[in-house]
Amino acid sequence: MTIVVETSGSSGKPKRVIISDEAVQASTEAAIERLGGPGQWVLALPEQYIAGKNVIWRNAVSGAPLVRTEGAFTAEAFVEAVQSLEHERKYTSLVPTQLARLVDAAALDRSFIGPIARLDRILLGGQRAPFGLIERAARLGWRVTRTYGATETVGGCVWDGRPLRDVKLRLTDQIEIAGPQLADGYDDPALTEQRFVVDGSGTRWYKTGDAGSLISGLLQVSGRIDDVINSGGIKVSLAAVEHVVQTFAPDAVVVAAPHPEWGEVPAVVTTLKPSLAEIRAAVGNALGKPARPNHLVTVSVMPTTASGKPDRKRLTRLVASRTQERRRRGLFG
Repeated sequence: MTIVVETSGSSGKPKRVIISDEAVQASTEAAIERLGGPGQWVLALPEQYIAGKNVIWRNAVSGAPLVRTEGAFTAEAFVEAVQSLEHERKYTSLVPTQLARLVDAAALDRSFIGPIARLDRILLGGQRAPFGLIERAARLGWRVTRTYGATETVGGCVWDGRPLRDVKLRLTDQIEIAGPQLADGYDDPALTEQRFVVDGSGTRWYKTGDAGSLISGLLQVSGRIDDVINSGGIKVSLAAVEHVVQTFAPDAVVVAAPHPEWGEVPAVVTTLKPSLAEIRAAVGNALGKPARPNHLVTVSVMPTTASGKPDRKRLTRLVASRTQERRRRGLFG
């Protein structure tokens, strides 16, 4: 049997992914093996997406009741859910936005620290974690594991840079993944043929669209291969810029903004108020002058998709509108 799971569509049009029972079983068994055994889980993610479904599938192996957080994600509701766990092993999966809220809440109220430290593992995925977030969580005694994967790989199949059992990696012009956890494809045959390829030995690979490298045998993901802009003839990785910017604003998202002379330039969106001059200096030192952001857009609330990821499409439209308005004021104001 198969199920169809839709991707979140945070950087493009959502895709409908066809996943077999065998792929789900392979993913679940490999994850539980890496965790050290089955346990009871807190579900704090939307269950229609693959990360939430993985929580449900992995919890089912333990036979314990699944614990859900109710309503909007808050530190209080999450801690209450964690405290209700009764199994000897306790787990959860979060996205970085949620972990950041917990870390910030613990800085204001230390009573949150202990209950979350009872979790044997917090799996963190969905997007790149802001600079320093995992280190801040570790200082609280929280056990966080970075996961990397996609709906097409039944979620995270590389943990802290190391593939799960039977998962294979190779680097071509992008990261490619093989293994029994691969989806069958999409409900679009042409897209399936484009993203799932078979090599000469008969091994089937999923082309992730992400750039990365292997450092001391560990996978390092550097960003989307299409997340590169041409700014005045120079290629600039928005993911690399974002990584530097997050030292000043941990929630920052960097998107492309139109520019009348350079074509496109990096723009920063954040709920905080960092210094654009300091950001430009740091990015220039790390990545070169063409990578320096030209715009800083402050929002009261960071827009996210239903899965909790920053809504980059919406942010790109917002930045384009704001920069256009600023140019208009410069011309006519």
